[in-house]
Parts: sequence; C-alpha cells; structure tokens
Amino acid sequence: MLREVILIESDQNVAELLKTLINARGHQVTTIDSGKQALNLIQTHHYDLAIVGDELSDIDGIGMIIKLRQESSQLPIVFVSKQWRDGLVYKQLTRDLRVDLIVHRPIKAALFGAQIEDIFVHGKGGAKTHFDMTGADDSVYKTLQANYIKVLPDRLMRLQNAIDLTKQFPQDHATLLEAIRLAHNLKGTAASCGFGILGESAGWLEKALDALKNQQLKLNETAWEEIGLIVKLVQANVESLTQDPTARVDKRAFATIDSTGAAASLAAADNTAPQDNFDVFDASASVRVLVVAQKEALAASGFRPRFANNQAGLNVQVLVCHDRDEALEKANKLTLDAVLIDIQVDAPGPSLNLARDLRNLPGYDSLPVAFLSTSTQEKYVEDSTHAGASLLFESSEKADLIEDAIDYLINARQGGRPRILIVDDDQDFVKIVASALGQEGMLVKSLDDATNIVQSMQNFRPDLVLLDVLMPIVSGFDVCRMIRSQPALADIPIFFLTAQTGLETRLAAFEAGADDYLPKPVARVELLTRVKLRLERSRMLKERADKDVLTGLLSRRAFMQELTELAEESKRNGLIYSISLLDIDHFKSVNDTYGHFAGDRVLATFGQLLRKRFRVEDVRGRWGGEEFVVAFRHISRHTAAGAMQRALEEFCAIEFAGDHDEKFHASFSAGLVSYPEDGETIEDLLKGADNRLYQAKKQGRNRIVFK
Repeated sequence: MLREVILIESDQNVAELLKTLINARGHQVTTIDSGKQALNLIQTHHYDLAIVGDELSDIDGIGMIIKLRQESSQLPIVFVSKQWRDGLVYKQLTRDLRVDLIVHRPIKAALFGAQIEDIFVHGKGGAKTHFDMTGADDSVYKTLQANYIKVLPDRLMRLQNAIDLTKQFPQDHATLLEAIRLAHNLKGTAASCGFGILGESAGWLEKALDALKNQQLKLNETAWEEIGLIVKLVQANVESLTQDPTARVDKRAFATIDSTGAAASLAAADNTAPQDNFDVFDASASVRVLVVAQKEALAASGFRPRFANNQAGLNVQVLVCHDRDEALEKANKLTLDAVLIDIQVDAPGPSLNLARDLRNLPGYDSLPVAFLSTSTQEKYVEDSTHAGASLLFESSEKADLIEDAIDYLINARQGGRPRILIVDDDQDFVKIVASALGQEGMLVKSLDDATNIVQSMQNFRPDLVLLDVLMPIVSGFDVCRMIRSQPALADIPIFFLTAQTGLETRLAAFEAGADDYLPKPVARVELLTRVKLRLERSRMLKERADKDVLTGLLSRRAFMQELTELAEESKRNGLIYSISLLDIDHFKSVNDTYGHFAGDRVLATFGQLLRKRFRVEDVRGRWGGEEFVVAFRHISRHTAAGAMQRALEEFCAIEFAGDHDEKFHASFSAGLVSYPEDGETIEDLLKGADNRLYQAKKQGRNRIVFK
C-alpha cells in the first residue's frame, strides 16, 4: 500500500538517503527543509508519516515536532537525531509528544526501512514507540501475561520440589542451589511480565534461601518456617493470577520489557502455529531467507516455505517468490538475510542480474546468494561467483540439501543485522528480551547453559552477549572469563542481566570482564538504549581499526588476519583457496591528468565494486595506494580468473569525471595464484601473485594473469 511521507530535513545528504530508502519501498516522499513550509503543506494535504531532522532552516527539530503535535495529534512522527540526548529529552519526546521512533545518525539503511514499515503496520501517533510504553496497546500485555500464566504452575511445582528436596537432604548442596536459581528466575521474569507483586515475593524467597546457603542453617527450624511462609505467599500470588490475571497485575511494571504478540504474528504467517504458543520467538527476530524459483522447480525438490530453527538455533522464515519484480519488492519491504535463486542454463542473464540488483540495494552489499542450476559447468561457476553467489548446485537436489545451503548462507552473512546471544536458563525471560530486541531488527539466539559457549559463539558470531549470573553447571562470571580468554572473542561486548543487584555481584561482574550490568526486571528503554549504544560504539571502533576509510575494504592488517584464518582452515580441511593482487592501471597518470579528487573517486568506486561482486565469504582488502587484494575461499584460480575478468569488463565500462568534468575510463591488472598448487605458505602465495601482477603489467595491463 502506497503511503505519503513528508520529510522535513535541511541536510541534503541525509534527506537524499532517507528519500531513496522510502521510495525504494514504494512510498511517496515530499522533501522540505523549512518548518514553516512543512506546516503549510500539512494543513492542506494528508500525510501518513512525518520524518523530522535535527535542524531545519528556520527551526530546530524538537521545536518542529511540538508544532506538528499542535497541528495534528494523530500524525506518526519519526525524529532523526544527530546526537544522543539526556534521558529526560527522550521521555518528553515519546511520552508528551508521542514520537513513534527516534533514530540516530548514521542511518542503518535496512533497519530504518524495516522500522518505518513497522510504524505503518502497527499504529499511529505514539501507539507504538521504541522508547516508552506509555499508551501501548493493552491487548499486547494481556497476551504476554496469559501465556506466562500458563507456565506458572509448572515453574512453581519445580521450585517447590527443589525446596522439599533441600529440606529432606540438607547435605545435598546442589538442590539448594537449584532452588535459589528457580526463585531467582521467577523473580526476574514475573516482574518483567508485569506481575510485580509475584516478582517481589519470589525475591524474598530467593533472599531467604540464599541466607540458608551462606549461613549453612541446615537444621534451623526458624529459617525453614520463614521459607515455608514465603512459599505460601508465592503460591497465593500464583493462584490469584491463574484465577484472575488482572487482580494482581502491578501496572507500574508496564514500563519494563513488553511483548510484541509474537505468537499471533507467526500464526498469521503460518496457520500451523498455535495462537498461544509462548515458545515461538517474534517474527521480527527471525532470519528471513528468500527463495526465487519457478513453482515446478520447488515442487520437484519437495521444498516449501516455512518457519523452522536452523542448525545454529536461529528461527528461520523462508519466503518464496517466482519473479524478479516480486523479489526486489520483498527485498525493499523486508530485511533479508540470504537469497536462493533458480537459474536457467539456457538464459542465465536474468538470474545473474537479479543477484547483482539485490546486492546493489542499500544495506545489501554483503547479502549471501546461492544459485540453483541444472548445470554446474565451469562457465556458470565463474558467472555465479562474479554475481556474488556463495553456492551453485543442481536444482534436482533434495529439499534437505537446499536447507543445508540456507544454513550455509545464514552463517556466511557478515555486516548484516546485529546478532545478539542471550545466555540464560530462564527461557521465559529470554523470549521477552528476544522479542524486544527483535523489534529493533536484531537477530537473537539463546542458550540455556554455557557448556559449549565458545563453539556456539564461533558458529553464530554474535555482536553482543547478554549473560545471566546465576545458571546451572557454570556461573555467568566463569562464562565471561572463558569468553575473554579467547583472543578471537575477547572484544565482543558482554552485558550481565540478573536479578542479583548487590554491590558485590556488580563488582564481580566487572572484574570478570563485563562491559555493562542491568538488573532484572529490565526496563525496556534502558536495555535497548544501552545495547544500541554499545553496538554502535563497537562497530565504530572495529571499522576504525579494520576498514580503509576511502574504499570501505579491510585494511592490510585486518585482511592478513582473515587470510591467516582462511589459510589455516583450508590446510586443516584439505581445501584450496586463491589470492589475487590487483593494481589500477596508470593511476599516477589519473591523478596528474584528472586531479586527485578524481583519483579518489576511482579508488572508492573500485572498492565498492569489489564489495558488491564476488561472494560474501571472499575476503577483500586495500593492500596500499592503488593496490588491492582478494582471497577467494575454496575455489581455484581458474574459476576466480573468470569471475575477475567479468569484474574487469564491468570496471572498464564505468565512466569517471575529472576535477574539471573531463570524461575518462580506468582499468586494472591482476595476478592470481592458488593454494597449494602455487605455494604452501601465505608469503609464497603473495610473492607468486605479485609476480603474475608484474607479468600482467608487462603484457600491456588491463588483464588477469593466472598461469
């Protein structure tokens, strides 16, 4: 459905970006840099959304929002801020002015588009904000509460059994620890669901059990009498909730984590999903994979769209479409994490072009792609590698092999949506947090124990870890220290989420290596704000350290780190890989003839071409000056040469403008080698690639030398 958006922004670069993102989703945008002109338009024309920048030509952004609210109480508003402000400002914007969404520059293209669509779908005029729960739809909370109430009797029974065993066998320390853990979980999750009184009574029970542990009062009847009274209080609160859920709801707790009606949204997409299934994550937190294929090809393989968990434990939503236009429409409206395309051998062009078109969309230059083909001949492998396909396999393969390919594509994604790993044994609490993070476009995976934490992190590659302190088998502090001991994982931000709030616990968390600490029940606004800030800071630090500013490719140091990992993996598994050194031809002449700004444009364009071509798992870097380097994972130099020849032809066709608007073209030369045929070590391979690059220049440039 087409929506009309008024974009009020004085920064032309930001305005152009936002307009492009919204237009790409099929909506119409009117751009204005003056608050006065915008108000005049709103008085005479209906708009479905207003996007307001920080500073306009005649008024500041917040002042403009105040005037918009005076003009219309129902118009949805998005505020694009240049800086982070005091918490009171956000409270005023979301509660008093009912701003639907606050985003901060730099804009994340795919995430911003998904958030705009979310506003169009879920409500107007502050009905659904990302910073405050005031005015939220009460039915959402009733759904969350009703689902949690259904599992409360089982939670209470397990807690009661653990307490009874502790009293019966006081020498068994493990049963007491289990009782403390269950009371701890009940305290945090009940309060986060809005049942503050139950959470408070569970907190008293946890303290009493903890005192029993610390003082070792194994036979103290007074202590057990106190615990018995508190257990009866917890039971009474549970019974009152199961009989009349609204009677004991603490409305103040609605400022904490909310539910997004996950079960209902999933059921709408898949009529096999039960309406009250509390064990299903929010659809917004799932991985979305698009399969573009003819109906006959899918029917032959037995494959069908569905919701399922992949091998990494992520909730995967597989969508199907049958033509290019539909594929691009879905890519613009949704955030896709991988694409599988059926390619026709007799006419491969449309499918190859679709892959390139998808990778050219904002935020999709690292989108993993695979092709289904009736032939895996070398020519098609070269074409698909150039177009960015991670896999090319025969379309007659069985459905389970297609699903294995989807798992591979998901794991290959880098630089997509933020990945959050939650390590907490209380899965009810995990679902609440996952739902809130999923609303913000993040991918969430959970573990209920941390025995295989290192392997899980290596497979999932999270951008941030949320960790509970009190867990079975291994404590959260030990898990944090274990992560910090791994060089490849040492820089990943770690947050503790726990109902233990004492000073000693907080200090222990930071001493173990945590970056932040949040007490349960977790305030939604605080969780999202801290997570976003930490993710953005981590991203900026990593990009400053690892990325070349001009081209967006890896720096030489960061490239060598990834190349070393690729080389070790290949040697360990007996697999090949290829390395290419590339040099832009006559680059000094470009600078001298057309100007250094023109030279920078050539470098930036070449970097962009390398990012959008080849596969997401291939490693690209700027070697220095006008030299670049690409490592092709697990393909021969012959295949890589064919893909690079297509990239060379594409680069040669680009028309550049000099500093005085002169028109010119550029080319590059490259040398290619493969492991182990051309060398056993990285040093030998790089020397071989450099020698072949020299041969390419000697032979007249504008060519690939690979033998």
